[in-house]
Amino acid sequence: MRLSFTKMQAAGNDYIYVDGVERRLPDADWAALARRLSRRRHSVGADGIILVLPSESADFRMRLFNADGSEGDMCGNGVRCLAAFVWEMGFIGVDTFSVETMDGKVWVNVSPRDGELFVEAEMNSPKFSRSDIPMDGDPDSCGLDSTLEVMGRTLPIDALRVGNPHCVVFVREVDEIDLETLGPIIEEHPLFPEKCNVEFVQVVDRNAVNARVWERGSGITLSCGTGASAVAVSAIRRGRCDTPVAVNMPGGILHVDWDGGDALRLSGVVSEVYRGSVDILPGEIREGAGHAEGGQSG
Repeated sequence: MRLSFTKMQAAGNDYIYVDGVERRLPDADWAALARRLSRRRHSVGADGIILVLPSESADFRMRLFNADGSEGDMCGNGVRCLAAFVWEMGFIGVDTFSVETMDGKVWVNVSPRDGELFVEAEMNSPKFSRSDIPMDGDPDSCGLDSTLEVMGRTLPIDALRVGNPHCVVFVREVDEIDLETLGPIIEEHPLFPEKCNVEFVQVVDRNAVNARVWERGSGITLSCGTGASAVAVSAIRRGRCDTPVAVNMPGGILHVDWDGGDALRLSGVVSEVYRGSVDILPGEIREGAGHAEGGQSG
């Protein structure tokens, strides 16, 4: 059985998109497929798989499977790429529409500019209580201005939720951080019962920061949309930056605008990388392989 896909990227954060709106999806083991197809240099290579599905509460629904097979709540770059995908495929005839995620409904806007596709997402408002993140400790206390014990050191951190749990660490120079070592240790720290995304941040000026990210379930990625949003919120809350903030990540620049309340917007360029198809292995098909998760057969 062959699976058609489109690979999309936003600031180097790349995902394999599968159309479940106009095509009948097989009853596949998507976690297993995500693990196999995400392997770089051995397969398609990506930060995960995103299923594009019909929704009863929004225009579309997004299901995200990270590179390790875990299912993610939300992905800022992922939802922006989904917006570009359905817009370019002609699945929607308007520029502003909604996407259902596991973290709630997100509004997106697609705008062609100078030959590029610029996509903005209205992110769900940031949450700071330990119960919302979630984070161990007094559930009513704030996750900001916390500390974390790592490898015999006490790190000052900001913990918050922007679609996913995030741990933000401010440093003098992000390029000097051993992200491959510290990333998984912090991601799996007992302080975060559902694990967390990890961002190391260097403030450049009042409207720009440099950041590197370790994504929960995917490891080191070239950028992260919810991570960039968490970084900007943290920098603004600390009084180190003013909105909007340009978050410079290894894969490109993401722009974050936060009013200090509920209005949080993430924007940047999105592009299609290529389209293709791959074999679904027999062990990746569940019983009833013809069952559609959603959409019409095509």
